[in-house]
Amino acid sequence: MPLVHVFSAGIPAAEVRRADVVESRVARKVAPLFGLGADLPPFRRSWVCDYTALTLAEIGRGAPSPHRAERSRLEAKLPRAHPGEGEEPGWAWSGRSVWSAQPGTLPGALTNATLNRYGPDTKAAAVLAGANRLLREATAAVMAACRHLAATGCDAEVRLAGWAGLVLEVYRAQPALVVAAVQARQVQRSLSAHWGTQVDRAGVTEAGAPSEIHPSGPADPDGELDESVARWRPTSFDLVDATLPVLGLADDPAAGPGLVTVDALDDIASAWCQRLLGIGRPGRGVVWLDEDGGGSRRVYAMVRVGAVVAPFVAASLGGTSAGTRTSPPVLPVLPTDDALAAAPLLQRRAHLLLAHVAVNYLRYRDELLRDWPELRAQSRELVSAAVARCAAVLEHDDPVALQLAAYAAYLEVWDPPRTRTRAADADGAAGRSAAVQRLIASQQRVVESWRSGRLDPGAAAYLLEIGIVALRDAARPPAGDSALADVSSSARSAGEGPAPLAVRSWWSAILKARGLDPKADLAALADSVSDAQVFHLHHYAAWLAAGGRRTDLRRALAIQQRVVQVRAEVARREPAGFEAKSAAVRSGHELAAEIATDLALVTPERERGARTQVLEDAVGHARAVLADPSTSGLLRSTGPLPAILRTAGVVARALCVAASHGVRVTAEDGAAGLVLLDAAIDAARSGATRRGAAGDEPDGTRRDGAARESGETQPDAAWQTTSSDWRAQLVDIAATRPSRHG
Repeated sequence: MPLVHVFSAGIPAAEVRRADVVESRVARKVAPLFGLGADLPPFRRSWVCDYTALTLAEIGRGAPSPHRAERSRLEAKLPRAHPGEGEEPGWAWSGRSVWSAQPGTLPGALTNATLNRYGPDTKAAAVLAGANRLLREATAAVMAACRHLAATGCDAEVRLAGWAGLVLEVYRAQPALVVAAVQARQVQRSLSAHWGTQVDRAGVTEAGAPSEIHPSGPADPDGELDESVARWRPTSFDLVDATLPVLGLADDPAAGPGLVTVDALDDIASAWCQRLLGIGRPGRGVVWLDEDGGGSRRVYAMVRVGAVVAPFVAASLGGTSAGTRTSPPVLPVLPTDDALAAAPLLQRRAHLLLAHVAVNYLRYRDELLRDWPELRAQSRELVSAAVARCAAVLEHDDPVALQLAAYAAYLEVWDPPRTRTRAADADGAAGRSAAVQRLIASQQRVVESWRSGRLDPGAAAYLLEIGIVALRDAARPPAGDSALADVSSSARSAGEGPAPLAVRSWWSAILKARGLDPKADLAALADSVSDAQVFHLHHYAAWLAAGGRRTDLRRALAIQQRVVQVRAEVARREPAGFEAKSAAVRSGHELAAEIATDLALVTPERERGARTQVLEDAVGHARAVLADPSTSGLLRSTGPLPAILRTAGVVARALCVAASHGVRVTAEDGAAGLVLLDAAIDAARSGATRRGAAGDEPDGTRRDGAARESGETQPDAAWQTTSSDWRAQLVDIAATRPSRHG
């Protein structure tokens, strides 16, 4: 069963009006080359081709050709009129390629005369024209949603984030086609940029040669009209270039000055195109290849909207700081039910999906949530409103309805621990239990929707993972919170959380959806798994370690140490600017330190050498946590309370367990751990009021959420006792510092 994507390409019919014949025929040839149109005759197969390696002849035939040596062998072996048995006249399979004795014998092949109407680069122009035609309906949907955004007066950054997020969703539906269109756009624009128009010719009087620069660019020998030239010489990728201007960000003669100049819009569009090309690199989502039983291939993608969109918005509109704001960002306003019902299907989807895009973006902006905590409730209400609209204007199993419902169920469980007071805890146990059950049911529905083809693998993997994180978070309250500790204990004893087998099945589905073998030992294969996949195995390692079995702890530690390596490289390569991104390395080391400590404690005395090695690893990861720049943020008054309690606890426990087993812990590490632990103890005793949640979108950048907005929480007695013991040991470790004079 074909998968249902939110913004699937629309392949034109074979019979169209005369004016659209060439464009439609080109689109039908381009589609199978980039993972679409697997049912198109005559080959009924799709490929995922590299635009840079594709030839014009392959575009004309709509199928890749064999290597030259293979073509020669087949021409000598197969009679021209009688190809391989079972194939149609004129062509034969050669592996995954299509061979034909003569190009003209392929059914429906485009002639050179047809293709050569395109320029200045024939291949780029044909691919770009085909992509624009295939994505015509998706482009119209994005444009309608952006026009609505501009009319509602929401913040400029929210508008730009919404636009980028919708384009990203179109990318997710057909990554190979969008990448090819972006590459073709770059080629067309490079060859269409007439440098001579900006050169002062005052110093020359004689007319130049035909190929010399001219004030108005090269002469047009055919005298074609501008509209006709634009049709055959496209330079714009409509999905990007035609939709961005309607956001109302640029100067406008009627509306007045904007945030950017008209010329800057092209730079913003090109910058987003460049970021689309980078998706699939570590820290920027996962992109993988898949092949069905019929031999057709296509590409899927899992992308965290905020992680990709937020840096782009900051770079485009200047900075990431919210310190100059005097009010929170204005969220989008959804169209009415009547307006949505009157719109085409893809436009309805675009309007409603904007709720998820905007909320995901804002929740990635940690400083906004910290400075404007009301955004949490407002954003959750926006998603709930979108879910209600879906029920009115979309089918119940529409991919947007499924995504929004699952995201809303996740928010119902994820948010309350970050906004709850003790009074609310006493009154809301039943509500929390119901929310947990709704999320568990939602997880099952996501799995079923993915298996039935109603939800694409990337969306399913993302929704299942954040659901698992929220359920784990609900079952284990932040360290030191006595109010929630009692509630959580009652919930566990009542069996309100997901069954272990259910969680295991969800992880199996996540890995399979992402193109990994759920039965494989990922610890043994960690070095062969792509870095992009490894970046997103943080929560998998945490789940694997949760059972406490020595074998699983070993596997979890091996995986997590690879996660840390990848995240450290990503942090080194990418500029910091968001707490959620900058804390990714720290949270990786924190989890590795915790797993290593747990593993050491279950390692028998007879394997002292192995235990010592694991404890040395734990100390190394604890030291990395202490040295990470984001850790200093936990010491400030704006740091989230549960985060500092947990981080300080993990570090102190690792150092103390190591020291108690004879592993060397330096006085400097002991002193630094003591400073962090003292800050956590002081915060717990005072019930310090914190606002916001760093890493609010659980993309693996942090295991915990942030503090409640009320200062009513109190540390539980067990945490106070344990932290006091740790403190005494850290004082002893810090006191071993050698004398400066000795």
